[in-house]
Amino acid sequence: MAEVKLEVKNLTKRFGELVAVDNVSFEVREGEFFSLLGPSGCGKTTTLRCIAGLEIPDEGKIFIKGRDVTMLPPQQRGISLVFQEFAVFPHMSVYDNLAFGLKIRGLPKDEIRRKVLTIAESLHLTDYLGVKAGKLGLSEQQRTALGRSIAVEPEVLLLDEPLTLVDAKVKESMRRELRRLQKELNITILYVTHDQLEAMMMSDRIAVMNAGRILQVGSPMEIYENPKNVFVAKFIGSPTINIVEAKLEKEDDMLKIVLNDVKLDIEKKLPKEIGEKYAGKNILIGIRPEDLLIFKEKSSPYDIKCSVDMVELTGNKMELHLKLGEMSIRALSTIRFDIEESSEIYLRIHPEKTCIFDRETEERIA
Repeated sequence: MAEVKLEVKNLTKRFGELVAVDNVSFEVREGEFFSLLGPSGCGKTTTLRCIAGLEIPDEGKIFIKGRDVTMLPPQQRGISLVFQEFAVFPHMSVYDNLAFGLKIRGLPKDEIRRKVLTIAESLHLTDYLGVKAGKLGLSEQQRTALGRSIAVEPEVLLLDEPLTLVDAKVKESMRRELRRLQKELNITILYVTHDQLEAMMMSDRIAVMNAGRILQVGSPMEIYENPKNVFVAKFIGSPTINIVEAKLEKEDDMLKIVLNDVKLDIEKKLPKEIGEKYAGKNILIGIRPEDLLIFKEKSSPYDIKCSVDMVELTGNKMELHLKLGEMSIRALSTIRFDIEESSEIYLRIHPEKTCIFDRETEERIA
């Protein structure tokens, strides 16, 4: 396993009565693309600013390559930081932007030139070296800002929502470019974003944050398939997961979920001790829209009748907004067929593809 480049231990940061970062701990390995993901105000940027040395934590420690940097100034931490605004020097050429940090460090001219040309080639900026940065497009400006940060060979590159201000078409290509560059140069990146799609597409691992706390750390697939609680389940995935209330019953010594008068066998999903604890109680069921099967006619005793509220076509997919009693459900299908709003339709749920949550704590139980 790769060595740990960045370690955050029990980090806490307060602003008056507000606890912005609450006992946060995580590790970022060498060459890893690690994302802090969460809604606005969850504490992810404050965490990054503490790591960068722009904020001093009230409690906890920060280690970079095993060295305690908690109280060191930013320039002594071995990090580079890129903000939302790319912060290029518009009056300077791309070459001078890339060389800026190297000149500050007093490197010889020949070494600066060699490093700048290497970085420019990796970032496809060779043709722009003589162009003033203020005349570049957004993609080239972002690559210039990244190149300037990478040129000084930081131990960890900190990126604070660098693609937020970029339009959708440019953002897609820039995501690919950033990921390619990160892998080619083996850069260790801590990436802050509120965009779950960005985090899912680019990250090796993700830490999902809310209200100053880290709720779950794992690979994109781990978090998508096995969310630890309702918040994580809802935050990851598009369209959003359906969370519906159901009842867990024991019938003929078999555990079943009762949902809208349909009973689903859940015996294989629940460990025996969990089933015994929750039998007879209301629970929450998480069902991804893409895991629901849709039928125009009932063909199984396990099919659940719904009414169609709205139909949305999104290219090769059809998204259905449905009513299940008083509950709203969304289903996603790659099979398109004619269906009218207010008509009836049937859903089939595979119990093994559901997430089961405690109704009170919203923590996952199976």
